[in-house]
Amino acid sequence: MGFQAVSSESTEDRRAAGRTPFEGRVAIVTGAGSGIGREIAETLAAQGAAVGLVGRTLDRLQEVEKAISERGGSAASHQADVTDIDSLHDVVHELGAEFGPVDLAVNSAVSGAGQKFLCDQDEESWLDTIDTNLNGAFRLCRAVVPTMMERRRGSIVLVSSVAGKRGVPANTAYSASKFGLNGLIKSLAIELGPSDVRVNAVCPGLTNTQMLHNEDLYGRDFMDSIRTHFGPPDLTWPRFWKSAVRNTDLQRLIEPEEVADLTAFLLSDAARSITGESMSVDGGSP
Repeated sequence: MGFQAVSSESTEDRRAAGRTPFEGRVAIVTGAGSGIGREIAETLAAQGAAVGLVGRTLDRLQEVEKAISERGGSAASHQADVTDIDSLHDVVHELGAEFGPVDLAVNSAVSGAGQKFLCDQDEESWLDTIDTNLNGAFRLCRAVVPTMMERRRGSIVLVSSVAGKRGVPANTAYSASKFGLNGLIKSLAIELGPSDVRVNAVCPGLTNTQMLHNEDLYGRDFMDSIRTHFGPPDLTWPRFWKSAVRNTDLQRLIEPEEVADLTAFLLSDAARSITGESMSVDGGSP
């Protein structure tokens, strides 16, 4: 079996030509309406990519699209759900018609609601978490991988979590889904390597997003379970996460743009020899 030289343009070639890193590239980003997903979409657009914005809430996507357009970027809003594989295939087809074949893909759609100690965990919340976080990543990959393999061109980043590298109490479903993502990229990287397609994961720690600051979005069920089984009974969500942040080396929250910068690097030709990796951006978590 012979070996083939890497054909991607180098970062130096792009700089010499005065081109941005993703000029002429087409990206799809799920969960693009808010938080980390939005930051990733805006970063890719600022670096030249035409970005398909995917999420369940159209008005949020359109807000991101408008922000990108006002900065001179290209984006298109597509209402779809990672729990519906047909809707993702439709988006990939529509992006191909509008911008060209997708060669950059980011899965940032996430569900963190209903997290409890396993002894209290209801099956519906467990299945919802796994279906969104893990099966959703499978569905996006399934929608984009065949064309990437055919064209021998593509890079995928799945947004995982530090909870995918270590256990977290009252997070069995969430941690299981994120551990699954980190396993998925390992096997998928082996499958896609011969086609010059790369796949990696980023693993953020506690990140300064609305999800962190609004207890209803993530923390209420979680904290009820923590107070019941871990204590103390008067522990609050802000006290809990601030204590976790103090235990990191940098002792501060991660900013969404830090996750986006790492994601953009892994998607770029500067990372053309990196695949199958789950990279933490967590401030030095223990």
